[in-house]
Amino acid sequence: MIELGKKYKLKKIKGFDSFDNEYYKVIGFYNFDTVICENAYGERFVFMKEFLIDPQKPDNIYSDLIFERKEWWQKKTMHIMEQRF
Repeated sequence: MIELGKKYKLKKIKGFDSFDNEYYKVIGFYNFDTVICENAYGERFVFMKEFLIDPQKPDNIYSDLIFERKEWWQKKTMHIMEQRF
């Protein structure tokens, strides 16, 4: 359970190298699934609760978020095809 005033790390995204070991302190809640956090430098961020590592589930360090990568040539081909039609 995510609690106000506690510090949490962010989950990692599979397939991406992440060197972010920063802790984010929860300073507020917005809606049911969103938290407002602050880092050690006073910068504020908004995250979905599901992206914070829950201390009750410390082995669950990866997000379910999936990114699809496309090579630059695939984008260019799609753009050329769009112009033809």
